Amino acid sequence: MIFQKQYDELLNICKQITSNRQKLAKPKIEEKILKNVDINTSNADLLTHLIVESLLKRIDRKLLKNKNIYIQKFDIPQITLFYSMAEAVPFVFAAHELANQYIIKALGNSKAVTLFDIGIGKGLQIKNLLLMLKNGHTSLETINIIALDPDKQNLEEFRKSFDYIKGDSQFNLNYYPMCTMIESISDRDYEFIKEIGGKNIIINSAFTLHHTTHPLGDNEIRTNLLKKLAELNPLILTLIEPHSNHDTEDLTKRFHNSWQHFGNIFELIDESDIDISHKFTIKEKFFGREIRDIFGVSDYFRCERHEPYDSWLLRLSRAGFRPVDFLDVGIKLPAYSEYRVSEGLTRLNYNDTTIVAVFGYVCK
Repeated sequence: MIFQKQYDELLNICKQITSNRQKLAKPKIEEKILKNVDINTSNADLLTHLIVESLLKRIDRKLLKNKNIYIQKFDIPQITLFYSMAEAVPFVFAAHELANQYIIKALGNSKAVTLFDIGIGKGLQIKNLLLMLKNGHTSLETINIIALDPDKQNLEEFRKSFDYIKGDSQFNLNYYPMCTMIESISDRDYEFIKEIGGKNIIINSAFTLHHTTHPLGDNEIRTNLLKKLAELNPLILTLIEPHSNHDTEDLTKRFHNSWQHFGNIFELIDESDIDISHKFTIKEKFFGREIRDIFGVSDYFRCERHEPYDSWLLRLSRAGFRPVDFLDVGIKLPAYSEYRVSEGLTRLNYNDTTIVAVFGYVCK
């Protein structure tokens, strides 16, 4: 989705803001804010509205000291919208399935394993993994799940599902919740993970690490975080991340990348069979919150900081990881999308553009 006129106008507005010509930018922003958006609003108009509405906060210096949108109190929790969004964006559940395939291949003939899941949410991916193991992995006897999530309610909801699964499982299942952010866990927490997991630790992070925050211009925090994870010497690290660059402090680049990324996602949503009002809710509420964070929150506090997959590849290498050497993973996707597999990386594409990347890496 380009829509060249709107793209050029918004790019010019971003240039004016970065060159301190806010007085020129403000009237152009205000004229593009729609009085009403609904199911009949085109993708280009809706995306334009969401971006300029957020940019107006920059002009009026009303930038928020935001916190992670997954722990804010909304009318509909963001994690609930996430699973609703997954009904329209096939790459979410497909990425979960790919990561689970990587994990099962890495298990080999292990009798015990500890899964450290970073940002478990309501645990749908892990429930599916346990089901896959139950149906096809006979050597496992014990599975420990260390579930990290900043939302206590998510951990409690997963516990209920876990207790149900445990009652119907041939495995010895143990659950260890950690209610915090990954960048906040202590050295003692890492020692606890080592004590529980021993030599058979698996680390999974699905749509989580791009939420980690860092000071302006600091490009090392995520690499150092990956280095801490590498010290756990996992059997495998599976990582699922959107492919775009919103981590830049250059507003024009951030706009360009957002226009392409969310424009493609809005078109991808339109390809689905769900109700049109559901499509609008996903665009305006779920992705709208992300867009408002990207443009309307102080750069010191933004949490939606997506990175391109090649940036993650570099970080993983510098942190002491290397790609797995098996390529025989596969999924079913709708005809309007595709995936491409290389060593340690599966790219999920739409319109010849990577939307989501799935990584399978081990320690060097």
